[in-house]
Amino acid sequence: MRTDIGRLTKDWDEINSVVPYGVGIVGRICQTLFEKVDLNIPFVIDRDPQKQNTTWMGAPVISFEEAKEKLQGYKIVVMTGHDAYGHISTFLEEQGLEEFKDFCNVGQFMSDWFWSAKRMNCVFHVDMTITTRCTLNCRNCNLFIPYHKEKLDFSFEELKKSIDLFFERVDFVTYFGLIGGETFLHPELTKYIQYLGEHYRDQIGRITVVTNGTVSPTDELLDAIKKYEMYLSVSDYTDVVPYGEKMDRFIDRVREKDIDYARNDSIVWTDFGFPEHPVKRTPEELEYHLDSCRPNWNALHGGRFYYCNVSWCAEQSGRFRLQPEDYLELERIDPDDKEACREIVKLSRGTSSFCRICGGCGKDNTNYVKTGVQM
Repeated sequence: MRTDIGRLTKDWDEINSVVPYGVGIVGRICQTLFEKVDLNIPFVIDRDPQKQNTTWMGAPVISFEEAKEKLQGYKIVVMTGHDAYGHISTFLEEQGLEEFKDFCNVGQFMSDWFWSAKRMNCVFHVDMTITTRCTLNCRNCNLFIPYHKEKLDFSFEELKKSIDLFFERVDFVTYFGLIGGETFLHPELTKYIQYLGEHYRDQIGRITVVTNGTVSPTDELLDAIKKYEMYLSVSDYTDVVPYGEKMDRFIDRVREKDIDYARNDSIVWTDFGFPEHPVKRTPEELEYHLDSCRPNWNALHGGRFYYCNVSWCAEQSGRFRLQPEDYLELERIDPDDKEACREIVKLSRGTSSFCRICGGCGKDNTNYVKTGVQM
């Protein structure tokens, strides 16, 4: 395994001011973490004219053109997702700035600076698959659900144990996702959401529950999601699967409860290859793939922390066996030993043995497929 930890130049250790780039969704979610530390923000950059002349954490939002004259001595932290970061990093390099020296993505900043400056172990994105049962049977499901020999609901006690082990050893997670299968099929989902919200909400920037909108939720479930300010990510496959009326009713109920949500009807899928035609790469191709993919979604299952949730699902399907270096047994890590807990952060920015045969979601995978096509 290799890891991205420690890629920032040494002078990042001495800073107490940064310039965030981007005030979109990631910026809003990361605000919780930034508020926990004494970090000066003189101004924020955003290329959207509608966001300029507003403020973020009290700092003015300005264009890059206006910021150029003020950047001397400041480091830039790009507050965007994986895809947008690629475009912004290219733009910044065209302006003569160097990645890891002059700027970095927020995941790198969380992993490195929060450790060196604040002794905080922070992870960017963790997903937990709570069920492998689903109402759909998507051919290119990136969790390989159609290929799982046994469809399971993981018990509340098992999920609770993993969560407790993890948050005893990690200070903050920007995104924590509950995914499936179809999450709303889990019979104890409400109970789990209540536990997660009650005990660990202040250690998480955003808790996201992913659903395809095919299962009608109870009022109790929606009330719990609302109470703990969770986010519903609704994958809309109605252009392929005929459940439009059911989806509309689902969205109406979410709106009635005033829950923060997104109806995602333009999701881009790529073919990961596995298990029908796993990718074959030369060592050079593998190196390029590892540099370009970096999915930023780790996994938590069965008391173990994994680099990639996709790799866990590949093993769960029974068609791939992970190596011991692909995960950490959390019970073996002393929660009072910060250095030992640092191994979780290192793996979060690492790799998996599954990477060598997985098409992945990086710029090197252009095998685009139609979203939601059923087996």
